[in-house]
Amino acid sequence: MIVLDLNQSKKNQGKYNGYAAIPIKAPRENQPIKISPAFGKVKFFALYDKNLKKIEIVENPADNGGGVVRFLNSLGIKELITLHMGKGAYNIALTCGMKIYFAKDDKQTLDEVIAKFESNQLPIITEENFELLSQFGCGSHEHHHHEHHDHHYD
Repeated sequence: MIVLDLNQSKKNQGKYNGYAAIPIKAPRENQPIKISPAFGKVKFFALYDKNLKKIEIVENPADNGGGVVRFLNSLGIKELITLHMGKGAYNIALTCGMKIYFAKDDKQTLDEVIAKFESNQLPIITEENFELLSQFGCGSHEHHHHEHHDHHYD
């Protein structure tokens, strides 16, 4: 597993052009990597190279949504797959020319999310369906679902 040293961030500028970023839970040995419902405070991102089909893990130096988007943008990321994102971060992402995809389910492994991404099964977030990204808010579980989900939070 490669975890990038943040001091190299200048060197990595634009290095991940054509990659998609996915917020993930801290990787554990011998366990599949899981997508994280957090965004602004997430500790790690998986960066997926669509051409070479490979994944790199980077640490997230930012601690808020806007900072995260700017960090990913500096790496050259133009596609982002997430479960949650605030409106401010979303607007910055749009300004940066990013496409935001909704990951749909917080119980998935990274591989499952990537498989859905590759087969075009993840909806792109627009102004019209932005509310999808507020289902997995930071600690707020008063979700206003328009469909039936059975989420069990341990």
